[in-house]
Amino acid sequence: MTKYLISSFIALLLAVFCTVSLAFAADTVVGTVTKLRNTAYVIRQEQQLTIDVGFKIYENDEIQSETDTRVELTFNDGTTLYIGANCRLVVDKFLFDPDDNIGIAILRVLQGPFRFISGLIGKVQDPQIVVQTQIGVIAVRGTDFWGGPSRGQYGVLLLKGAISITNPSGQRILTTPGTGVNLTGDNVPPSDVTIWGTDRAAEALAAVAF
Repeated sequence: MTKYLISSFIALLLAVFCTVSLAFAADTVVGTVTKLRNTAYVIRQEQQLTIDVGFKIYENDEIQSETDTRVELTFNDGTTLYIGANCRLVVDKFLFDPDDNIGIAILRVLQGPFRFISGLIGKVQDPQIVVQTQIGVIAVRGTDFWGGPSRGQYGVLLLKGAISITNPSGQRILTTPGTGVNLTGDNVPPSDVTIWGTDRAAEALAAVAF
């Protein structure tokens, strides 16, 4: 598992950088807002759109939430993304084609808490799922995990499956549910993997729960 995640991360990181030069289809619906509490917006082609339940999400959409907002977004394959308060998240790419065994998801979290629960995209032969944060890149496979501010730091908590967290200074691999790491900057490697404990995990999940 460890060897697979490291090799997968290398391929996924290349995909992230290549994404910058790709032109995404502006008319590709990748998901739908399935639950909403309070106010949230999508920035699309420099326009701010107020979202509601049933709102369609496209590639390149930036989702922004306000104080005490919660958003549940369901992608075309059943992947669920929960967004907490004061969050900014960009859906750079989402492609799921089970007939051709293709699963690609590239998200950028600019700020705020989120929870990612992979759907059918995690079951293709070689899924390419990457979540970029400001201080680390998370490579995902068939996984449920949380990321966001936690007790004065940026934390990532694994709930199911396996992930790797990498920045220019190092990498950590999480394979045990309930464990997490802290990230403080590009010049500092992710912290050692530790058990977060019931209280800290509950605080994290409450930041995205309805």
